Amino acid sequence: MKKSYLIHGGWALFATMTYLIGSQSDSSNKDQGGAGLGNRSSETPSLSKRANNDGLHNRGEEAGAQTARSRSGGDLKSRNLSEAELVKLGADIRQARNPLERRELFSTFLANLTPENAKFMREQIQHLDSDSSEFKDFHYAWGAIAGEEAVLNGAETPKRDMAITLAGWAGADPDAALAYFNGLSEEQKKNNDLKWGAAQGLADADPNLALAFALDRHQAGDREANRLVDLATREVLRGGDVQEAASWATMIPDGPMQATAVSRVSREYANQDPSGAAQWASSLPSGDSKNRALWNSYREWASDDPQAAANQLNGMNSSPERDSATYGYVDRIAWEDPAAAIDWVNTISDDKMRQRALYDSARTFFRKDPEAAQEWLPESGLSEKQQAEIIRRRR
Repeated sequence: MKKSYLIHGGWALFATMTYLIGSQSDSSNKDQGGAGLGNRSSETPSLSKRANNDGLHNRGEEAGAQTARSRSGGDLKSRNLSEAELVKLGADIRQARNPLERRELFSTFLANLTPENAKFMREQIQHLDSDSSEFKDFHYAWGAIAGEEAVLNGAETPKRDMAITLAGWAGADPDAALAYFNGLSEEQKKNNDLKWGAAQGLADADPNLALAFALDRHQAGDREANRLVDLATREVLRGGDVQEAASWATMIPDGPMQATAVSRVSREYANQDPSGAAQWASSLPSGDSKNRALWNSYREWASDDPQAAANQLNGMNSSPERDSATYGYVDRIAWEDPAAAIDWVNTISDDKMRQRALYDSARTFFRKDPEAAQEWLPESGLSEKQQAEIIRRRR
């Protein structure tokens, strides 16, 4: 049974969650514990799920397990390994050339993780790249079982592990992780490792919590709040029910956050069912969200069934919605049929949008057929500056 993320009872639940996020900071006493964390890397971390979900066949896994057992001289499924055994296991992981063997060794290594031995175990795998799945999995698991201790350890290490440990903590205990985050200073909350770690973990636990977190950051003036809500939306889409995701996105209050979520959902919806996505987009209230959804859905519909999409466009009255749908349609057909794309561009009523669409189509035309485009450019309606830029970019 698919997990439902629809919010029964309307926006009230979202508002409640946003309130709870803000109110937790009043009771948090974590300010001192978070001191000195604000100078971490400004890169947005790439956080991964468990590496063990990559679908390799059981037969291959067993082959790797047998090799790993022979290297370690025993049954790797034992628990409570001694420090000497963990050191040897870490060395075996470093030396393993077979990825199946390395995974089996690392699974055993991870199975022995406890809050008490975590720092010692980290020493055995500190050679790992911070972008490797093993590094991420270890720190996610450490955060899940040790919480703040694991996060604070990351403040003292050169590698980017704070985001991953906080993600693990928020995924396992979102209330405690939120209380910790809300207890930080406003400057510390801008730290990308902490902010994105919290957002990813909350999305793992419940996308609704991640959405509330994104809304809270938006209210605080965080310019990356749109990207945070996009993360929550992707987690909802991961459930596989795009129509449910569409309903979820439209329950976000009207504004840039909703537009971001609707845009993400409309792309996925259009990939699965372009005409259905176009119908859904047309049903949305007028505004930026609707225009983005129309652009995405008609772009994909033009690839799937250009004639059907064209027929639908021809039946629409001149409006901002039709302009957005036409722009999306043009963006898709410009390469296959530049002349037709330019004809469609000329039906866009909004002057600024028409100029943008014309410029984009002209660039595509110039890439496909430079000689014909060169002859057409003086009559295109584009400014001399735009024409020169198109030619320069081509060169």
